[in-house]
Amino acid sequence: MSGRSKKYQDEKLSESELNASEDILSEENESEEETKSVSDTSSTSALEDKISSLEKEIFEYRDKLVRKAAEFENYRKRTSDEYIRLINTAGEDIILKLLPVIDDIERFQKNYSENINSSDLKKGVDLIFGKLDSILKNAGLTEIKAVNSPFDPDLHDALMMVENKEVEPNTVVDQHEKGYRLNDKVIRHSKVIVSQ
Repeated sequence: MSGRSKKYQDEKLSESELNASEDILSEENESEEETKSVSDTSSTSALEDKISSLEKEIFEYRDKLVRKAAEFENYRKRTSDEYIRLINTAGEDIILKLLPVIDDIERFQKNYSENINSSDLKKGVDLIFGKLDSILKNAGLTEIKAVNSPFDPDLHDALMMVENKEVEPNTVVDQHEKGYRLNDKVIRHSKVIVSQ
C-alpha cells in the first residue's frame, strides 16, 4: 500500500511522485539485499567455523582411536607372550620338587650291591616312595578309591564284568590300574573289573 491517504488513493500519481515512489522502493530493495548479503556472509562464516570445528574433533577422535588400537595390540601381544611363557614353565615348580627324589634314586642305584639286606633295601625304597607320594599329594594329586565301591563311569573304566555273588551288581571287585584326580579333575580313570 502506498503512503497516500485513503482519500487520494484513487487519484493518479504525477510523474514526479511516481519517480519518488520508485526511488523509495529501490532503496528498500537495496537495503533488503544488503541485509540478506550480510546475513548470508555471516551464516556462511558460521558454517565454515562449525565445519572446521567438527573436522578438528574428527581428527582428535581418529587419533585417539588409532592410539587405543595400538595400545590394545601391544596388550594382546604382551599377554600372548606371557601365556606362552606360563605354558612352557608350568611344570617347573613340581619338577623342582621331584629332583630330590631323582637324586635319592640315583644314590640308591650307585650304592646298590647284591650284599644289601632285603629289609634295608625295602626301607630305602619306602623312604623314596614316601617322599615322592608327599610331593604329589601336596601338588593336589589324590588316588581314586575303586575296590568295593559302586561302578562310576566318571571315575572308572570297566575292563570286564564277572559274576560275583558276594557283592552287589555293578560293584568294583578288582583294580588293574589306579586312577587319579588332580585337585577336582580326573586325570586318569581307574581300570577296574565290575561285578554283574
